[in-house]
Amino acid sequence: MSGAVVVPGPNMKYLTGVDSLMLERPFMLFVPTEGDIHLVAPTLESGPYLRSPLSIEVHSWTDSEGPESAIEEAARGAGIVGRWGVEGRVPFIYLQKLAKRTPFSPEDAEPVLQSLREAKDAEEAALLKKAGRILSRAFEEFPSLVAEGSTESEVAKSASELIYAKGATKVDDMLVQAGAMSADPHHLPTGKKLERGDSVVIDVGATFKGYYADVTRTFCVGNSPEMERVYGRVLEAQEAAISATAPGVRVGEVDLAARGVLKKAGMGDNFFHRTGHGLGLEIHEAPYIVERGSERLGTGMCFTVEPGAYFRGKLGVRIEDDVLMVGRKGIEITDPPKEYGWWK
Repeated sequence: MSGAVVVPGPNMKYLTGVDSLMLERPFMLFVPTEGDIHLVAPTLESGPYLRSPLSIEVHSWTDSEGPESAIEEAARGAGIVGRWGVEGRVPFIYLQKLAKRTPFSPEDAEPVLQSLREAKDAEEAALLKKAGRILSRAFEEFPSLVAEGSTESEVAKSASELIYAKGATKVDDMLVQAGAMSADPHHLPTGKKLERGDSVVIDVGATFKGYYADVTRTFCVGNSPEMERVYGRVLEAQEAAISATAPGVRVGEVDLAARGVLKKAGMGDNFFHRTGHGLGLEIHEAPYIVERGSERLGTGMCFTVEPGAYFRGKLGVRIEDDVLMVGRKGIEITDPPKEYGWWK
């Protein structure tokens, strides 16, 4: 590849330090392997890049002018011909306008871009740890929200407010799943009321200065012997997977450590997602802790460990923490309590 086409989002923020909105107006950063970086940006979005200490050639355009000339000038300046990488979130309409103005062969740039961001430096690690502390301290207060008669949506709203109060920059991916809905790992909060005996999964992503923490805890309204039994095995699986993390270990081995515990407990078929995913400027990024995955862990990588067991129409349990590879091992950077019954 002779370069990469990047649009507003985590990759552009990583490369430029600027957060921007991606809307319908063409807005692209052209990063050649050699030579100057060129940016096509609507004039109303170009200010931070014009002030940037980085050497970026900015090609602004107004709604009256349209983007065509700016795209053509930037493509010529960056030398967009032949094989160029394109990140996965580039809208088709952007590519269509670019392809009309320069002959090039688009290729998938995601592996390269993900690898650039995968190992965090000291500054990034500090932000990840701060995000983890904020979310952990908020989770410690969640038991007061998990009350019989409250709705999933009410719990989600109150939980979000708590996380912001602790210092989060942004709260999203808020999941509250009660009773039978806890068996659907991506069920969104509804008006369903929490009932006695329900398992209640709360899964939240929150950022501090752009870097994510992602934590899940499963609570119980009252008591449920069946939920307690499942909870014990899921916790054992999570602890086994975290213990398996070390530099050079394949991600598939970490997944196997969790999956093996649940298979032994007769819950193998009830664990049907990967054990974890990377964290950084995105809530899901490399490395992916997936079954039979061959990528090796390395210093600076940050990822979740979140095994679960789900019984359709009955209950679900998931326990998730964030792990940062430091030195010879992975350390947990989220730490709300997780022994069964801590919420009582």
